[in-house]
Amino acid sequence: MKRFVLPRRTLLRGLGGVAVGLPVLECMLSGNGEALAQSGALPRRYCVVFAGQSIGGDGWDEDKFIVAGERKTETGHFIADTAAGAAYPVTTPLKPLEKLGLLGDFSMVSNLRIPWNANSVEGAHVPMGGAYRDFHGGGASPLLCGTRSQSSGFRAASITSDQIVAGLNETTLGSLVLRAQPSWYLSGSDFSGRQYISYGPGGKAIEAQTNPSIVYHSLFDGFLPKDDAAQAQHDFDLRARQSVLSLITDKRERLLSRLGAADKARLGEHFDQIRDLERRIAAMPPASGEQCQKPLAPPEELPLGGDNAGSGSDTIGTNTGYSNEDLRARLLADLIHMAFVCDITRVATLQVTVFQSHMNMFQVSTDFGMPIRADLHECGHNGDATTRGQLPVSMCLGWHIGHYAYLLDKLKQTPEGAGNALDNSVVVFMPEAGHGIQLNDSTSNFQTHSVDRMVLLVGGRAGGLAPGRHIVAPQSTHPGNVLISAMQAAGYAGEQFGEVTGKFPGVFG
Repeated sequence: MKRFVLPRRTLLRGLGGVAVGLPVLECMLSGNGEALAQSGALPRRYCVVFAGQSIGGDGWDEDKFIVAGERKTETGHFIADTAAGAAYPVTTPLKPLEKLGLLGDFSMVSNLRIPWNANSVEGAHVPMGGAYRDFHGGGASPLLCGTRSQSSGFRAASITSDQIVAGLNETTLGSLVLRAQPSWYLSGSDFSGRQYISYGPGGKAIEAQTNPSIVYHSLFDGFLPKDDAAQAQHDFDLRARQSVLSLITDKRERLLSRLGAADKARLGEHFDQIRDLERRIAAMPPASGEQCQKPLAPPEELPLGGDNAGSGSDTIGTNTGYSNEDLRARLLADLIHMAFVCDITRVATLQVTVFQSHMNMFQVSTDFGMPIRADLHECGHNGDATTRGQLPVSMCLGWHIGHYAYLLDKLKQTPEGAGNALDNSVVVFMPEAGHGIQLNDSTSNFQTHSVDRMVLLVGGRAGGLAPGRHIVAPQSTHPGNVLISAMQAAGYAGEQFGEVTGKFPGVFG
């Protein structure tokens, strides 16, 4: 009997122009389960998850902190305060990865550094790939695109790694650019570029989407009819449906009748995940005064938190400056996972918090058992007089890494070919800053305004990545060298990233 083969890009099209992508099934693979039957290798994905904070406390050694007024000295909290190699002691920020059994699925690269000129603050004297001597903005461009920053502005001067990789693929969407922090939270000022981590050719900023509902419909309602009559039918179907799956019932049943037992089970799980995501998005409370623009569709927006009071420190309050970024980040990670699995796109960025983030940490820190009365930026600058230093900063970093871990786990739990979706992915975790000599004054040590001693996490096994290790980079290794390797693992053939040249071989086997 002739084997049933299904093209990888198959979409189940239904009423109203809705189309649902499919995961990789056995009927799409060659006999050894390692490649697509028609087009060769399985797709490789690339994602950057960004945290708008440094990795250490301002003016604090990496083993010192105060919690609830009690001063302590204790090792193991600074993210890179551990041995090199495999089976290293797990530090506090990495605990979420350990909890999900992911220590063998990522590598930590520490001791990274963006160069800067200690003898001059002039933009013309910034070295290639270097930082301008005014943090926070001065470190943004070299971190995001490998090109020097010559001013304090929060702008990348050239194309970022995600968009380089996006240019290699031909998918329904070139990339997903997402952000969990929807508001700046300081009155009298605005984002001013802090909300961008994705830039196209020539340094053109790409706006991020913060609303999970809009992202969801862009993925599953994106194939809309163009004429008025068909659009009216589409709107009617939207009103009548309980799920996007109800619009593809006939084609779903016909496909299931032709699949083997393993593919039926995998497809059933895929549809269950879509329906679960629909329910969770639909359960989000609508913003005050906002109305849903599509009947029975998810609400237009989650409620936005108001601006923080005072300076963002002890007087910050407990009910402002927070828009449930925890839920937003979780839903956006779910959508990245689904978009990857369906091959709607192979590239995404998730900015959990913005550069120099003023998100109120009280709710999040209360959830992890260490209430901090400060916004994220001021937490690094000792904003809470009774809870400050390395451990509080590491707990905040661990909250960000928890969302990174969640995405890794979603991919790992998704069967694909002979392995899982994480085997064919590269997922980078990128904090905004390191912990070392202050960029502004070039003398103070153990500072948050530093591009010394930076850390990147590189998850997945695509392209020969060999995860499961802590790798201490040679002195003066640029974060861009690691990103070149990450891009190469996703299919990039070059050795150049902005003004940075050469891969970092340590992340490969």
